[in-house]
Amino acid sequence: MKERPLEDGEVLILSVLLSRATEWNRGPVDLEALRVSDMDDGGMGSLRFASRKSHPRYGRTIAEGWFKDLDGMPVALALYVDREDDLFELDSWKVDFTSRLRLPHDEAEVREGPPSGN
Repeated sequence: MKERPLEDGEVLILSVLLSRATEWNRGPVDLEALRVSDMDDGGMGSLRFASRKSHPRYGRTIAEGWFKDLDGMPVALALYVDREDDLFELDSWKVDFTSRLRLPHDEAEVREGPPSGN
């Protein structure tokens, strides 16, 4: 997988989710320095964070949220850390499993918890 920096909307999503991750206290994260790889998820926007570990594994979910896509469908978000509590993946999926059409432009768009349909 090819590594790249975060896009502006991804920085916004991570900023919001990290601010809600009250049970994860690793100090400030330099979002501009993070490198990610796009996951093969049919265009729904999931990311894996670059790691020097040979085989990082899912540890736990530290924050969830969602936003509405252009077509009105919710895009669910979950931020995962690995077993050593380092950032692991940003899981992103539309509830109808179609490709994501946009990223949020404002923090208020990223609602708390799993999608509720409103």
